[in-house]
Order: sequence, then structure tokens, then C-alpha cells
Amino acid sequence: MRWMRTYEMEQPALCERLIDGFYAAKELGFSQPGMSARGLDKSWKDSEDVSINCLPMDDYSNTVHDYFAHVMASHRLYLAEFPELARHGAKVGFLDPPQIQHYEPGGAFFGDHYESSGLDISHRVLAFLTSLNDIKEGGGTEFIDQKFVCPPERGVTKIWPAGFTHTHHGVPAPTEDKFIITGWLSYIGS
Repeated sequence: MRWMRTYEMEQPALCERLIDGFYAAKELGFSQPGMSARGLDKSWKDSEDVSINCLPMDDYSNTVHDYFAHVMASHRLYLAEFPELARHGAKVGFLDPPQIQHYEPGGAFFGDHYESSGLDISHRVLAFLTSLNDIKEGGGTEFIDQKFVCPPERGVTKIWPAGFTHTHHGVPAPTEDKFIITGWLSYIGS
């Protein structure tokens, strides 16, 4: 795809630590049903989500640090390839913490959506998704206009524009759990 890029983690074993961190945060009561602009609607999005900020820092500070180092390095490469995103002094950064999302077999973000679809999230410039596990059947992300399904590949981060040109939805994995991290790079000032 023209505007999508993929970046592999240098430490793919980090994926297991992030999944473990999801369960540790869940055990502490920090998981919640997946929400979307529609609110809670399992016919639209059926997941369980944990903010990466809720992973217990005593056990996962290095994990979170290493993940952010990977994500920041990936975004630097993307911005170097598309410098127009930062022209005229526009600054980009993280306004919202990334979310670790768990989809049970058959679950997905079913609804067609894009990442800057409302006034409250119109500052989002780029979306990213890191797959934390491989899935044999299904489990990808389908981009509607591009007629392209991005497969889930453990340790791979995908970055794409947050706007309507990249409307997408999740493809259910019928027999396997799916773990991903999603987030956004946003305009934060000039």
C-alpha cells in the first residue's frame, strides 16, 4: 500500500512480555470492554482493552520503555520518508496512550472506521498497530478502498494515515486469540 509501512521489532520476545503485562493489568482491574466512537457496542467492536499506562511499572517498566523505543524509531523512519507531515514546524507526538487489545476467537473491530473520524480525535495524523501474536487464519486488518488485508505478524508494527482514505475493519480469527497494540501520532502544536 502506498502510505502504509511496516517495521519489525528488534526484540520480538517483547510481545510475550506485553501480553503478560495485559494480564497483570487485567488482574489489577484495569481492563475494560473495547469502546469506540459508538460507545460500548460488541456488534461494532468486541475486545477487551488495557491502556499501556496501566501495566504495573515495577514489573513492566523496561517492557513499556522498549516498546515505546520501537514505536518512536518506527515513527521517525516514517516521518523521514514523508517529511511533509512535519513541514512548517508542525509538531507530532502522543496525546493518548496506546491500547493493548485482546480479541477472543471470533472477536474483531467489525465496524468500518478510520482513526480521525470525529472532532474530538481529528488531531490524529498517523495510526499504528503492533501485532503481538501470529494468527494462522483471519485476524488481519482489511483496508476497504485499498482492497488489502494486512496480516497479523508477531512483532510487526504497521503505520498508516489516520484519515478517511484508510477506512478499515478487523477480520475475525475464528479459532485463535488476537493481541495487538494500537495508538496514534497526533498534531500537538507548532
